[in-house]
Amino acid sequence: MSGRWPALLALVALAAAARAAPPVLLLDNFDSEKTENALGGATGAWLDPDDKSQGCTATRTETARVGSLGQGLRLDYDIESDRESVRIPSNFSVSSPAMPVNQAFNGYYSIFPPQDLAPYAYLILWAKGDEKIGFTRSFKIELKDGNSPGYKGYVVDGVGPAWRRFVIPLREFADIKDWAAIKEFVVVFAADVVTRKVGAIFLDDVYFAQNPDNNLTLPERALAVARAAKPVVVDGKVSEWPRRASVDISEPEFVESGARGFRDAGARFAALWDDDWLHLYVVLEDNETVNAEEGDGLWKGDCVEVYVNSSGPEFTWGDPASFQLGFSPVSASGVPGRWAWFQRRAPRDTEARYAWDKKGRTLELALAWKFLGISPGLNREFGFSIAFHDRDASDGTPEAKLQWSFQSLGGRRARLGRMVLN
Repeated sequence: MSGRWPALLALVALAAAARAAPPVLLLDNFDSEKTENALGGATGAWLDPDDKSQGCTATRTETARVGSLGQGLRLDYDIESDRESVRIPSNFSVSSPAMPVNQAFNGYYSIFPPQDLAPYAYLILWAKGDEKIGFTRSFKIELKDGNSPGYKGYVVDGVGPAWRRFVIPLREFADIKDWAAIKEFVVVFAADVVTRKVGAIFLDDVYFAQNPDNNLTLPERALAVARAAKPVVVDGKVSEWPRRASVDISEPEFVESGARGFRDAGARFAALWDDDWLHLYVVLEDNETVNAEEGDGLWKGDCVEVYVNSSGPEFTWGDPASFQLGFSPVSASGVPGRWAWFQRRAPRDTEARYAWDKKGRTLELALAWKFLGISPGLNREFGFSIAFHDRDASDGTPEAKLQWSFQSLGGRRARLGRMVLN
């Protein structure tokens, strides 16, 4: 029996790692101004420097991308080489045909620190061709761990003029020996895989996923916010807020984690703005009010969380220039709690004003623009989301989290929705 324990423990550790890993690991969405991937590694085109008749260039572009934000990658390739020739054997025949020699090949590389891909089962990417200059309908992808003797790769087939999402099972890369040390992603244009020797294709949102339906590109939610017609009083009362202006995040599509039961967890919110403050009100549906935490642990109980990033939807988790703010109707100290996780402190009264109603179901909140690092104005846009974390003690759904627009991009990167000031 004792001989089985190491294997059993290894299986337990592997299962735990799979649970701990995020659903997706982003390799690159090509939105960075630097020529590096989302994991911090170098990227670029590769080719034979001694053959100037062929080549490949890689450029990031806003004119071809998945979604309305960010950039995509354009790969212009040419494998028509002046060095290519045909070798005709002396015993030329059907069984001994002429063979092309010195064929060119090139492509794109993306190097990164070794990644453990054991928790993932799929490589997912978006691709399309350039209709103007033409494109290959197929190309090859290689993953490298540095330990395998050769890389047969996988041929992506079916590229067309419109964006298409390709889901590739990692089992197709049968030559990989060590899935715990993958460190390079390669695109290859070669004569035996392309359908056209000169052309251009576009790529976007390349990532590894645990399930084929793990979609990195969620619907891009945006919220237009009106300027307040009169001063907003932060008193926990919703009489000055028209119900029709609220956004309901109680539906299943907004459940980020856990499970919500009937009348167990629901939330709707609305926003206004003026020269000094971003005003929010949140109405909760909750059958219990539970929070025995405070400070950094406030998120473990009933808590409204507000996310703001002044520079746009994408941000790095923990960046002190971004915000994850928490507000709870009760806390361990017996009074409503508040916390700013990335700043590692509670917001001051000059930075965040808030009021709960007596039942702890309605929150009215004002966040100072100066605190958020935002200069307000017409058409000002920034990253935003709001969430309700529900903790219950006495029913069958102990925990759920509703989130308006938030998605992990792998590593410490995340994407919010957009708030636009009208």
